[in-house]
Amino acid sequence: MISVLKARRNILCLSTLLTLVMSYNAISDTLELSTLEWPPFTGSRLINKGITSQIVEHALNNEGHKLRITVLPWNRAIRMVKMGYAAGYFPEYDTATDEFLLSDSLGHSSLGLLERKTDPIAWHNVSDLNNYTLGVITGYLNTVEIDAMILDGSQKIETARNDKQNILKLAAGRINAIIIDVNVYDFLKSDPQIAEIADLLQINEKILESKSLHVAFENNQQGKKWLEIINNGLSKFNPQAVLDASLQEMRQNK
Repeated sequence: MISVLKARRNILCLSTLLTLVMSYNAISDTLELSTLEWPPFTGSRLINKGITSQIVEHALNNEGHKLRITVLPWNRAIRMVKMGYAAGYFPEYDTATDEFLLSDSLGHSSLGLLERKTDPIAWHNVSDLNNYTLGVITGYLNTVEIDAMILDGSQKIETARNDKQNILKLAAGRINAIIIDVNVYDFLKSDPQIAEIADLLQINEKILESKSLHVAFENNQQGKKWLEIINNGLSKFNPQAVLDASLQEMRQNK
């Protein structure tokens, strides 16, 4: 009788342990996201893969989940999601789309025009930019108005693979201005090549737009699941405050 009771207790303990393990596995999942080299927000060589990566990870940790990030060229990062290799990508600007579900904001950053100090851009309305050739990055969103002008051919552009290439083209006089995130340029000024020509350049005094940053999930059941988790996690802290504090610390440590 004692051996039977002992066996039952062992079975009960094993059953309880298996239940706990299964419950933990069900609760603690790992979110697979793709991103790009876009310092200081994301990047393979940045601490914890960048500021917005840390914000996403903090939101997930609030909900008991983990984050795994793959850093790729931007268009490949998006294709990873479309092909089912990642649940989402980030950071994406707030844009109307049925293809992807956008999380709540990870914070805002300003999009501006970088210009040569000796040849500043004079504009009042966005259509005034049609008088200039702008440098843009292949695959990046700009503003709704500028992207519409690019699409209908009224806005002259030159494309580049990344922001650094665009900055060097601007300094060489090949284009009139480039569209760039102000904080990205601030970070890139520490690059040795850009540091040599940074005194020649400035951000135009008129900012194009304050852009909110988001995680974009594929519009399916898995995407809806992670969207709810991320939004719940983001609601438990102030992402903008974290972003601002991290950017301020970055400037102080330069």
